[in-house]
Amino acid sequence: MPGSVIGMNGRRRTKTIIGTIFAGSALLAAAACGEARIQPSAVEAPPAGDAVAGLMSSSAPLAEPSGDSGQQSGDTAGERASAAAMNAVEGSKVLSIQSENGGRIWEVQLAASDGTERLLEVDTSGKVSAVRVKDTGEGEKARVMGIVKDAELTFKDAAEKVSTAVPQGKILHMSLDRYGDNLLVWDADVITSDGAWHGVKVDAKTGTVTKTG
Repeated sequence: MPGSVIGMNGRRRTKTIIGTIFAGSALLAAAACGEARIQPSAVEAPPAGDAVAGLMSSSAPLAEPSGDSGQQSGDTAGERASAAAMNAVEGSKVLSIQSENGGRIWEVQLAASDGTERLLEVDTSGKVSAVRVKDTGEGEKARVMGIVKDAELTFKDAAEKVSTAVPQGKILHMSLDRYGDNLLVWDADVITSDGAWHGVKVDAKTGTVTKTG
């Protein structure tokens, strides 16, 4: 009867479709197995020498923009940025550093021996750009020369003390200046991985550390 013929055809069509699906699945599984077998042999490990060269490269990132706030004393992102800036301006001293764009850029303020101030930008590869000379008068130049001359601790010395005072902290800003009582200090803003802010002052002559927060 016509009704039974339609029903049989419907069942046959159902079987054909199911069979096609099973066949396609088997082919995909086989392809996947084949790919899994050849994948390890297709990837070659880099030579040991290249791996060491990568670790020792001077173009290693200055900081992790992702927000990893861990630092190693004596090798902070700010220290490496300041070193790159001082290499670009011979005979200069660091007056301040400022982290910008989540650590992707560091603004470094330098003072030359004659008190001339320069602002430099250093990116995560250590490239120095946007060197700008600050137009200051003779009075400001003399003040800056006095600050640089009187500071017993360099930026690197002070940064190490800050990192010791706030372990696993990240320096966001640090500057050398005199306060109302004529005390010459390195003043730092530090943030830890939990988002807590810490203020750290380091006496630029004695190395005494004062921490807040």
